[in-house]
Amino acid sequence: MERLGRFLGAFFGAFLCVVLLMGIYSMAEDITLTTYYPAPYGAYEELSTTGNTYLATDSGKNVGMGLATTETIKNKLDVKGSVAIGADYSGVSTAPTNGMIVQGQVGIGTISPTAGTALDVSGTINATAYSAGGTAGAEDKTFTVLGGDGITIYTIVVKKGIITSITP
Repeated sequence: MERLGRFLGAFFGAFLCVVLLMGIYSMAEDITLTTYYPAPYGAYEELSTTGNTYLATDSGKNVGMGLATTETIKNKLDVKGSVAIGADYSGVSTAPTNGMIVQGQVGIGTISPTAGTALDVSGTINATAYSAGGTAGAEDKTFTVLGGDGITIYTIVVKKGIITSITP
């Protein structure tokens, strides 16, 4: 009986040591989360990836990038700072301060920019200055533009910074 008592004492002592060691080991605060994109569960009000990247959403599903935590998102997309768009520009070229550079075509007011054009605007353009052929405010220039119907070609003549005629 004495032998059984020693055996049980040694067994429970060893068991207690193992339990204590497991408890100490499990106190390490390493947490690994595994998920995939898009994550199927949860709502994220804020996602901070590094000290230099900040992305936030609000309850109206608006998105803000580069905003401080004290700033309010006012639009569907608010970007504070410069923007580079395109495979050869993003992460490679520096956009102008608070400006934007775009690789490829840009369509404003159209879902299908005309092939071969860098900028296709469907609507009225209001400009306080213009540049033709790289010369800002060029005195006398003639522009050829494609009409909104996609067929008619118009010639615009500019003299001393003023449009003098538009003819099909």
